[in-house]
Amino acid sequence: MTRGGLEVATPDVPLPSHRRSGAPLRIVCPTYWYPQHANDTQATYVHDINRHLVRRGNQVTVVTPGDRSLPAEDSFDGVDVVRFPMELPSDLTYGRVAQGKVSFVGRFARLAVMTHYMEAQYRATVSAARERGADVLHAHWAIPTGPAAVLAARRLRLPSVITMHGGDVYVNPEQGYDFPTRWYVRPPLRWTLRHVDALTAITEDCRQHALRAGAPERCIRLIFNGTDLRRFSPAPGGNKVDPRFGPEMIFACRQLFPRKGIRFLVEAVAQLKPRFPGLKLVLAGDGFERPALVKLTEDLGISDDVSFLGWVPNVTLPDYYRAAAISVVPSLEEGFGIPAAEAMGCEVPVVASDAGGLPEVVEHGVTGLVVPRGNTSALVAAIGSLLADPERRRRMGSAGRERALRLFDWDRSAEQFERLYLEVGAMVSP
Repeated sequence: MTRGGLEVATPDVPLPSHRRSGAPLRIVCPTYWYPQHANDTQATYVHDINRHLVRRGNQVTVVTPGDRSLPAEDSFDGVDVVRFPMELPSDLTYGRVAQGKVSFVGRFARLAVMTHYMEAQYRATVSAARERGADVLHAHWAIPTGPAAVLAARRLRLPSVITMHGGDVYVNPEQGYDFPTRWYVRPPLRWTLRHVDALTAITEDCRQHALRAGAPERCIRLIFNGTDLRRFSPAPGGNKVDPRFGPEMIFACRQLFPRKGIRFLVEAVAQLKPRFPGLKLVLAGDGFERPALVKLTEDLGISDDVSFLGWVPNVTLPDYYRAAAISVVPSLEEGFGIPAAEAMGCEVPVVASDAGGLPEVVEHGVTGLVVPRGNTSALVAAIGSLLADPERRRRMGSAGRERALRLFDWDRSAEQFERLYLEVGAMVSP
């Protein structure tokens, strides 16, 4: 693992000798959030894990809720998707469920919906696992998916793994982030953390939050998130300026939720404009905070210098990174920060906040600069210093690519998951 530039190797788990020779692992993946199609921009990191497991010869079946307009069974990038009919209310979707005030009556409504979801997820997971002859259940998010996955695994006598992505265990009351402590969440979350066979944390920071939420230390493995470094790579012949945005383009790929801190970046750009008249801010992503951010650019007089792209497909996303002078990740809370790894893969320096696991991804002074979260002045200083020093940006970009290849490649993560599956399988085998 890494923290503050220190690297500690994650020990390899020895492969059990009883694995079926040459046979792929049959993995069933329950998750409440998953892309609806190959070019979807939602939950892409969960799909990235699965498609890289498939690339390594395994069979992966995702079990997830879906609108009735979607096919009950689907397949893309070699990953099979089984959907059970259920559409979560907007306030229980990603980005809203863990951050936001809920009325007293609303809490009971959430409890009812979560209970209904968990029951449906459990039944669909049991059915799919039986039909596919699953070797292991690998769920994403300890809550709300975790309880259903653990119950299904126990019923089927299969090993269970849950990947925690941050929002399921993070607590930051200052930012209104108290989801794991809510009375209707805490009991099923603690039960799940204590009964799953193995948990994976995407950073050391995530692991520490999981421990505070009640996870046993012996059950947690550190497996970094990653990025597709075949796709997120420098342009052939070197990165080039996009004439639409010019040489002083700042790029941020973020969900537009308050905890992503984009308002502080907008304020920083407004303060930097007098010094860098050609500065442009390009934002890829969307979310319920977008109207407020658009109004903020208007109030600050920079609306003509800020582009809201909405969601950008992964296939075209690298072009924006490659055209950027700097990529910025100004989060107030962050489990890992995949956009930081994507930028590093494209040889672009990163300015990131010190939220969550970001200091484990961005090595301060080497691959970018790490600043205090929620601090506009610190963003102004960091971005300004890099805009004024192209050679430093070049060195940081090169170092970022090297670090990403060493630590944040999905192929590396997929191999670690394979080893973990076999370890927990050995633990529960008769």
